[in-house]
Amino acid sequence: MTLPVRLVDTTQEHLEQLVREHAQEGPHLEFKRDFPTNWDTATKTEVLADITALANASGGDLLYGIAEGGSAQAEALVPQVLTNVDQEVRRLQDFLLHLVEPRMPGVQVHAVPVSVAGTAGHVVLVRVPQSWVGPHRVNTNQHFFIRDGLRKRPLNVPEIRGLFLRSENMAQRVRDFRTDRLAKVLTGEVPFRLTHSTVLVLHIVPVDAVLGAVDVNPVQYLGLRRGIPVVASRSAAADALVNLDGVAGARSLVEDGTNGYTLLFRNGFIETTWALSSNTPEMQAVLPGGSYEDYIAQFVAAARAELRDWGLSEQVIAMLSILDARKVTLGFQHGWGDSQLGNFDRDVLALPDVELSGESDVRTELKPLFDLVWQSAGFAASPHYDSSGNWAPQRT
Repeated sequence: MTLPVRLVDTTQEHLEQLVREHAQEGPHLEFKRDFPTNWDTATKTEVLADITALANASGGDLLYGIAEGGSAQAEALVPQVLTNVDQEVRRLQDFLLHLVEPRMPGVQVHAVPVSVAGTAGHVVLVRVPQSWVGPHRVNTNQHFFIRDGLRKRPLNVPEIRGLFLRSENMAQRVRDFRTDRLAKVLTGEVPFRLTHSTVLVLHIVPVDAVLGAVDVNPVQYLGLRRGIPVVASRSAAADALVNLDGVAGARSLVEDGTNGYTLLFRNGFIETTWALSSNTPEMQAVLPGGSYEDYIAQFVAAARAELRDWGLSEQVIAMLSILDARKVTLGFQHGWGDSQLGNFDRDVLALPDVELSGESDVRTELKPLFDLVWQSAGFAASPHYDSSGNWAPQRT
């Protein structure tokens, strides 16, 4: 028996079943009887070594609150009586954030309420996906670890080199995907013909999907069984089309095409487009400054809902591009002054990728991406945030 795909769906019954079936520890599963209460340097090092070892290997689950027998099998549920379980979860998350480098994407920590023989407490679960940005090092002792069967061990130099090469290959896969897709949009090799040549293209790449273990069934979206989110729209796509890539939905179809579509790839990657236009042929197309940020934030939130339905982490890489960008003006809302205009200096504006962890408000996470857009048009940052980096569209 394995734990649910969505870690937050885990209940005491799932954990008791592990015990009943005498679940065996292995490369992807480890039991710990007690959750640490004294976080000295040695304890931090041990816990972070366990977690990074899973990330540097092929991922897995670490469970605090299950005693193991002599054969490394689940033997008993042991409720962890913690004074403030939420604080302990945040403490562990903070250690993962600051005491491991590079940062490990997609790690989840969840406490499951349990009660055994009148003792109420929690079992703390740590789900660690295989990492594509490693290898990861524990800062408290500067060592790299890997899970090897039932144990962890330090990595040797050739193994460290191999993991760096693996990470670079995966990163190159993402870059190649984007390059290939932008070329197809430019040449019109897309599921729905776009009405204009100036196109905003957003790629959402789930960290889980980078590892190549995702297989999305596109048929679930046929016949409006499930809506496909589209950027610049508060509703789902009206039409769905299954093709070799996956399934696509158009924002709205008119005689000469559509002004936006979303393509959900079978491998979990997501592409959404928005064709930008002007009111008259003499004027440039406009990217509305405040509105487009709101549209993208709404789309990312909707895309994450799809990822949850697919059983994936909400940790994603976001890549924003503007094609035929010289022909678009970055629009300003009232307050900037009519004489100020924002223009881009290249035909293809491919912004650097930004990692979205899913651990805070989506608009806060997107600020680095929005800042890059405004900087590309000659300004310091997006004007739609306050000095603390919080979304504040009322300023414009």
